[in-house]
Amino acid sequence: MQSEFLDLGFDKYLYAKDRPSLADCFTKDNRCGIYILHFQNGEYYVGLAIDVVNRHAQHRLNHLDIEYISFKEVDKTKLAEVEKLTVYKLENLKKSLRNINLVSIVSGDTDLDLIVSNRDQQQWSNYELNVDSLKTERFNYPELRRKYSVKFTKLKSSKYFEQICEILQSYVLNAIPFPCKTEYSFWSCSCLPAGRNKVFSRLNIFWQEVLTIYEDEFIDIESGKEFKDLAISVHLCKSKLFAAYTEADLKEKYLSIDFTDHFYEPGGQDQQNIILSGLDFLNFLDEEPALDSIKEFNLRLMRKGGCIFNRYHCFDLADEALRTDNLGFAE
Repeated sequence: MQSEFLDLGFDKYLYAKDRPSLADCFTKDNRCGIYILHFQNGEYYVGLAIDVVNRHAQHRLNHLDIEYISFKEVDKTKLAEVEKLTVYKLENLKKSLRNINLVSIVSGDTDLDLIVSNRDQQQWSNYELNVDSLKTERFNYPELRRKYSVKFTKLKSSKYFEQICEILQSYVLNAIPFPCKTEYSFWSCSCLPAGRNKVFSRLNIFWQEVLTIYEDEFIDIESGKEFKDLAISVHLCKSKLFAAYTEADLKEKYLSIDFTDHFYEPGGQDQQNIILSGLDFLNFLDEEPALDSIKEFNLRLMRKGGCIFNRYHCFDLADEALRTDNLGFAE
């Protein structure tokens, strides 16, 4: 039998169901490479290994349904590069992968489903929920709140404070599912995080930032003079964005927009980073196709797991982002 991925170079294909070891299939000199686990339910997992025999033995402890394994030798220096490329190729072949990092969409049940049902996630994606989804009970962590209260007070003195709050509020209430319920566990926002650049806040989901608010330099088109203003860096779903717009369309609509190659592996290949001025960003959020691309990306990340950056969460700043009393909703 041959691996279905023979065209990708996987020339070794082994029946692995219930096998305690693959030691007889490899010498000591041909164990370094990329492997694909084939599961009984039709799912796959792509990994890299310096010693695939040892790695298979480790996987057996966590996955009881391994049926086959495909393998190809790869030089140690190229393992990470080839692993990434293999994940992308299988994803493009519409294979269901159990990988978390590198993939765009995870399959199966997730931790998010325990607090936001699949039905509610779908309704949120389709704009079918009312304002009640924004007003669910919040988690509070008094000790962590106190930890960043000084930084929040400092941020309040910034000339950008009101604009920062408006941007965060618009983003969180529109682009985060059940934002009060998912706060801290699945998303977090920092206040004046450490770093070289003048960053006011980062909003993180899973293992990456999705929104960064910072000060940058812009050029006035009429006068040609430089000036400083808020800039917004946002990561979103590339396929959804460019299904609705071309780069030329967006550059015509938003004079400040910049497309970058900034990329995080947790977000997968279907990811685009753009930078806009604060005003352009608010207008961008007002367009449903643009918002859809952000919502899709955020939901995919939330379905991958909890937010590892929540130790930096500023509850005081989140208070501002989660406000609904200033939006004209009937109480």
